[in-house]
Amino acid sequence: MPSSQSTRALSSRERVVKAATALFAAKGFGGTSTRDVARKARVNEVTVYRLFKNKQELYVQVLDRKMGLKGPERLIPNLQLSEDPGRAFVLLAERLEEHFDPTFLRLLFFAALEKPELLRKRYRASLVSFYEVIARQIKEQIDAEILRDIDPALMGRALVGMIAYDRIVCGLCAGLELLEGSTDRATDVYTDIWLRGALAWEAPARQNRTERPLMQTEVLASKVDN
Repeated sequence: MPSSQSTRALSSRERVVKAATALFAAKGFGGTSTRDVARKARVNEVTVYRLFKNKQELYVQVLDRKMGLKGPERLIPNLQLSEDPGRAFVLLAERLEEHFDPTFLRLLFFAALEKPELLRKRYRASLVSFYEVIARQIKEQIDAEILRDIDPALMGRALVGMIAYDRIVCGLCAGLELLEGSTDRATDVYTDIWLRGALAWEAPARQNRTERPLMQTEVLASKVDN
């Protein structure tokens, strides 16, 4: 059983990290001081330096907790082939939506502006691994003729991009009211578009899986030319 002293230390550390997360997300690294963090965490500034060597170390701790991509192996259960392969990608999209909350996005944007080298150095490998897992599972479903034969890496980036864009525009820039009550349906709709497209008709069964159907503007242009 932990001593009362270690329990108090843990409590102080958690308060400091929580306060720092909110401040770094609101004002960035440059706009946040250790004094601000101490005041918000309701601890002495000396306590902050006792727990963390400097502001940079505290900042890295915040990024690791909030931004660090989860181990890609955790995604595999959601992406395995099943009787309803589409549902697997819906579950993945839901996890991504939870991850891309406003605090995460603000930390990401501030880090990209203020600490781009730190961001790349610390998280690039995790991001690459994250996309490799998604692409590998998409490739399995392409080989099983469940998904169209499209570059699996780009397909994975497209799915992540749709969810990330929605979170950025609605959750960060404009507010969730932009969705007008459709928040609960957004992930399902985006995933359905990603899986089946937005065209109202089915492609002919004999059509090559790699052949792209004509877009509406191309159909109209063809009629004009004729």
